Amino acid sequence: MNLLVLFLFLKYIGLAPASMSTLTVEITNVKRSGGKLRLAVFRPTDKFGSGKPYLYKIVSIEKPEVQRVDFELAPGQYAVAVYHDVNSNDKLDKNLVGYPSEPFGFSNNYRPVVSAPKFKDCSFEVGTATKQISIRLLD
Repeated sequence: MNLLVLFLFLKYIGLAPASMSTLTVEITNVKRSGGKLRLAVFRPTDKFGSGKPYLYKIVSIEKPEVQRVDFELAPGQYAVAVYHDVNSNDKLDKNLVGYPSEPFGFSNNYRPVVSAPKFKDCSFEVGTATKQISIRLLD
């Protein structure tokens, strides 16, 4: 009974924990087996693409097929970056001009032309219901 009263009080003053939602990220165009998919979830306050992400997951690739990865997130605005670390060297390899030489992708299937995307290019809303997004790897 005391916990219920405490929870209702915290909710009333806005300090109760937010309800969590499941974000399912579907990664398509995975063409090679082996290596690892590295997914990073960013919030508006994180340095998108160059800083430490809010959450990340690493998934081993057994077969070249669609991969699905779930994250538990509070409602809010997020952006996702992913790459296939084909040679498992724990970094995104790049060519001489700095363009990734390993498959990569962003939420909203943003396709960079000259420079890396900004958070607003890749951002989306997570509400209280389950959300699914799809990211097609570029190679």
